[in-house]
Amino acid sequence: MGWLAENWFFVFLLIAFIAMHLFGHGHGHGGHSHGGHDSIPPPPDEPAGHRH
Repeated sequence: MGWLAENWFFVFLLIAFIAMHLFGHGHGHGGHSHGGHDSIPPPPDEPAGHRH
């Protein structure tokens, strides 16, 4: 537990880095958009008003 007390800042940075990459995609990354259904046209077999 002494190691954690001495290096808590680096552990925090690591957790923050992982959290930003898990939850932050699509909010500033150029090629990583997982959301944004408005810019993607619906497939031809779905009606225009049907969105997931």
